[in-house]
Amino acid sequence: MENQGINELWHRLNSGDDDALSKLYNLYVHKLFSYGLKINGDEYLVKDCIQDVFIQLIDKRKTLKLSDSTSSYLFKSLRNKLLEELRSKNRRTDISKSISFGDDRNEMSAEQSIVSSEEEHLRAKIIEKALNSLSDYQKEAIFLKYSQGFDYKKIAEILEIDIASARTLIYRSLKLVKESINGKIQILFFFFRSLL
Repeated sequence: MENQGINELWHRLNSGDDDALSKLYNLYVHKLFSYGLKINGDEYLVKDCIQDVFIQLIDKRKTLKLSDSTSSYLFKSLRNKLLEELRSKNRRTDISKSISFGDDRNEMSAEQSIVSSEEEHLRAKIIEKALNSLSDYQKEAIFLKYSQGFDYKKIAEILEIDIASARTLIYRSLKLVKESINGKIQILFFFFRSLL
């Protein structure tokens, strides 16, 4: 369940309070931008689509019903807007080919800044390679679950699938990653132990 303050902002937005819109924008803009770049690396397109999502909120605020989840509504709206833009502007021939998760220039994870030893660096490379072996759709689901902290219900809403499919998608994705890294991590561990 989302924070009571966010639900209050949503109610105020529905009542025509522009300050509430501004606060919602400030709460979500960075997360939406990060997610948008996962779908398409064009920063200008992502920024335009985020603006469009909030303009749409202004236009529809009187008819919007209080959502169970403001965040999943905004993420789903951004996803749909980006895919619509990509389709209409012929920027790609296949949506799944245009989603790029491999190059995350705009986020530095805590692990990346902390990792200093060669062992940790190599371990991170093995995990990154395992994640890059996933399909773009699997990477998107993993990003929503572990980078954004969404539960299966929100992921299902955003990806427009049922909850069971969201669970299965993430379970299978994690299983593939685990299978990919298991042997390599053990070899790495024994290699570094032999140096001691």
